[in-house]
Amino acid sequence: MVAQPYYHAEPRRIVAPPPLRWLGVALAVLVVVLAALPIMMALDPAMTAGTITREDPSLSGPQLDFAVAAAIAYGAVLHVIYAAVAVWFGVKAMKGRGWARIALTVLMVLATANSLDSASKGPEYLWWAIGGDVIHLVVLGLLWLPRSVREFFAAHRSRA
Repeated sequence: MVAQPYYHAEPRRIVAPPPLRWLGVALAVLVVVLAALPIMMALDPAMTAGTITREDPSLSGPQLDFAVAAAIAYGAVLHVIYAAVAVWFGVKAMKGRGWARIALTVLMVLATANSLDSASKGPEYLWWAIGGDVIHLVVLGLLWLPRSVREFFAAHRSRA
């Protein structure tokens, strides 16, 4: 008796529905917004200094200069990490990973809550926070509202 090889039929690939493909566009816009804010802070250090002075008027010249540099660096690092994590979760979600859909949802909710802090720093940050929040809501809508997206994730869940 000769052993017969056991072949798996190639599993049918489930393609992401159109609304979920727009997730990539929404995340790309989010990355642009996230990059623009630290760049704006660096290009206009007087604006950044004004924000810091409103928070702590007792800072002297060298202390204020250091605080401005630290704020720009902190904002840049925080936004780079957030953008990288959001894109990674987005790529995984577009491949049907349910955990990434949930993680991206939590990330968007936390980012929206954090934007309230940014919005409270002054009018120069308010519109950035509102723009970011609109993008967060678009991402959440694309992840959960369309029936085709819910069916896409259900199909991946049933295959697991």
